[in-house]
Amino acid sequence: MPPLAVPGPAIPFTIAMVLPRAAQSIEAGFRSYLERENVAARYLEVRYSGNPTEAEALRQQVAALRPDLVYVWGTPTALALAGRHDQSNAANPLRNTPIVFTEVTDPVNAGLIRNLQQPERNITGVGHVAPLDIQFNAIQAYRPFQRIGYLHNPAEPNSQTTLRNLQALAQRQGMQVIEARLGLNADQAPDAAQIAPLVADIAARGADLLYIGPVTFLAFTHRDAVTQAALRQRLPTFCATESIVRRSDCLFGLFSNETNIGRFAGSMARQILVEKKPVSAIAASTLQRFSLLVNLPVAQALDLYPPMLLLNVAEVIPAVPTALR
Repeated sequence: MPPLAVPGPAIPFTIAMVLPRAAQSIEAGFRSYLERENVAARYLEVRYSGNPTEAEALRQQVAALRPDLVYVWGTPTALALAGRHDQSNAANPLRNTPIVFTEVTDPVNAGLIRNLQQPERNITGVGHVAPLDIQFNAIQAYRPFQRIGYLHNPAEPNSQTTLRNLQALAQRQGMQVIEARLGLNADQAPDAAQIAPLVADIAARGADLLYIGPVTFLAFTHRDAVTQAALRQRLPTFCATESIVRRSDCLFGLFSNETNIGRFAGSMARQILVEKKPVSAIAASTLQRFSLLVNLPVAQALDLYPPMLLLNVAEVIPAVPTALR
């Protein structure tokens, strides 16, 4: 009788992790889900500068890794890799490689996919932003703010979508949006030096809250510049993403938990890699549960404490005791 064959170790999948910053809790959630599901994988991290002129080089760099799947964070990075659905991608070396995105605010309006339920191309993923009306409910539960400031980055498509939706909802609720726009430099990149003076201008024009939407340049890359400028103006901030509240000085925010977003994206990756499910058949989606986070050190600095009813349902970043300040 021939000896029984002993199966060798599973050949791991290759997953390229394309990020505009270092890996964080959302990527840890993605990897931990796949590890828990016994999906053997090796992860190759690729950094993207965010400069659209480098998109073609990025695609070539990622394609050279011969990944089985590409994980990508954020709208600008997803567009750099996949391109728009309504433009020719015949020369894109990743056009047939599965791509799973996280933290893309509005993949349809950004041009990534035609339809959430049926992406109809090689990209799908997980959104992270609570519906705007639910965000407004959280804002009004803290304090009845009426004049909402918004710093717009015209270089990011989702910033324009956010501004348009913000203006429409504010009009329906009898509120006012006070907008300022970042200027672009010669490379058509937003000018970070304008952040502080534009936030000051928003405050001087009467805004009583600064809404920081899911815009990578403002809510992540230059989040400290935005929140510090607002604090100098004693302007409260509401944020639609987690990291700027947890790791910077935003007052409060409502969003999907980052770790859970990563796990959800991991479940999509498993369907693609293990179950061989076509990417085009996996609906892009957003989690239906959201977390409210209040930054009490910022509330302390602004002397703007939340009502007790809000604290009953919110996660709180603890304030610094007076004796330790």
